[in-house]
Amino acid sequence: MDEFQNDNTEEAVKRSRSLSFLCIMTFIFSGLGILSSIITPLGADIMKQYMMSDPNYDEAVMADSMKVIEAGWGYYSLTFVLALGSIIGAILMWKLKKNGFHFYAFSNLAILFVPTLVLDITISWYAIFFTLSFIGLYAFHLKFMK
Repeated sequence: MDEFQNDNTEEAVKRSRSLSFLCIMTFIFSGLGILSSIITPLGADIMKQYMMSDPNYDEAVMADSMKVIEAGWGYYSLTFVLALGSIIGAILMWKLKKNGFHFYAFSNLAILFVPTLVLDITISWYAIFFTLSFIGLYAFHLKFMK
């Protein structure tokens, strides 16, 4: 029993604060992604009516938003699985397992391209920047993982 406890305390000491911060941020944002994947299809009709009732509603400007809202359960099931993969990757990296990085990187790169491939929506530069930044920051910590 003592050996098991020593292993856990060693891992906690070896994991840097920056890696812990990245993992916590991933838990939060991927958790929101999972929640969104469940709530959006359930409330799609209400969200669509709300957007269309806005006096400043412009169909051309809101076309991509409408595609996302109307995407349906197939699209949101895929985003749910990918967000779950992101969380699994973060959990593994929290435990200092290198294979968590691969789960995380694959899931987040897929999440980045899924709207373009499935819904024909252009990728945002903001999303590209943050996805690649997090993957790069996690990659920096690979040398500390087993």
